[in-house]
Amino acid sequence: MKQITSQTIQKMTTQLALNVTLAVSSLVLASSAQAQTMLVKVLQNSDEIVAQVYQEVPVKSCRFEKIPIYGAQAGGQQASTADVVASAIFGGLLGNQIGGGAGKDAATILGAIAGADIANKKGKSKQVIVGHKQQEVCDVVMQQRSVSQVTGYKTYIEFGGNIWQMTTTIPYTTGEFLSVNVDITPTE
Repeated sequence: MKQITSQTIQKMTTQLALNVTLAVSSLVLASSAQAQTMLVKVLQNSDEIVAQVYQEVPVKSCRFEKIPIYGAQAGGQQASTADVVASAIFGGLLGNQIGGGAGKDAATILGAIAGADIANKKGKSKQVIVGHKQQEVCDVVMQQRSVSQVTGYKTYIEFGGNIWQMTTTIPYTTGEFLSVNVDITPTE
């Protein structure tokens, strides 16, 4: 004779209680013809239902651009006398705004000299493109892409001695109990 373990007795008791509950619930449902909420056992982990959907996705777009390199070129045109005189006058006016008394006269003279010197140096050199370099330039653009997205879960339950597949919004694991509405109405 086989020995019955406490675990076997517990499984048998649980199964018997579930079968009695289902039988009683079925009778109640058949007589009332209204939806009833019941607990049913989940048989296996839920499977994901995956669909392809289109979404706006940020995509990094890079390219190489030719960027000019600027440098000073000596030997340009000599500054005109008018440019030197105008710069000296402008520098003198700026220098005149600084200081007071004898300091004001010195600032005016120094401003005139500096203005003439700047105009003279500017005439002797000019900015020119001396070469090019390749530089990577990146932008982020939004593009429509097809992506996989979980839209629900296939959950397998046991009810009335049968295995049923239903779609749920959250996943369930094996052995969990799920609350379901059962509506049994007679066919005529």
